[in-house]
Amino acid sequence: MFRNHFLFAALLGISLLTSCIIPSVRNERKELDLQRNDSLFVIDEGDFHFQLVLPKDLMITNEPAIHISHDQTTLHITCGEDFQVVVTMPSSAKSANTIGSGQDGVFTHKMIDCEDESCVYKRMLPDGSSFDYGLYQLTTIGKTTYVFQSAPEGEFDLSSVMRMKLALASVKI
Repeated sequence: MFRNHFLFAALLGISLLTSCIIPSVRNERKELDLQRNDSLFVIDEGDFHFQLVLPKDLMITNEPAIHISHDQTTLHITCGEDFQVVVTMPSSAKSANTIGSGQDGVFTHKMIDCEDESCVYKRMLPDGSSFDYGLYQLTTIGKTTYVFQSAPEGEFDLSSVMRMKLALASVKI
């Protein structure tokens, strides 16, 4: 008789404990949306407050770094040569659809992939030859709009830009 009461109490305790723990774990995983090989990079500098999921293999071979400008209007996120993103919060942000075409100084831009407020574009030299690729993305978190761009001084191939785009799709508060 004592065994049945002990067994019943043990099962009741385990079920109560499990019902309290598992839902919070599931909710946490759902919010972060991390893959097994990815890492959460938390940005909390000046007026920039968000989270970004970076691929683990990128972070293993390179040390992520952030640098905020002296006037605290520009944030640089780097993780090696192939991942360099500039973040700003402009007072009047342009639509990403208007960024992918046009010209800036020497380069002509040709939009190659644009969805929602994220554009991947090709920078071409005046003779029309392809030079490199870039990314421009608007992301609104709460009431704050962030503009993410591949660093203009960087020279990125298409796979690097698509990797940046994939990482920027994970931006959350």
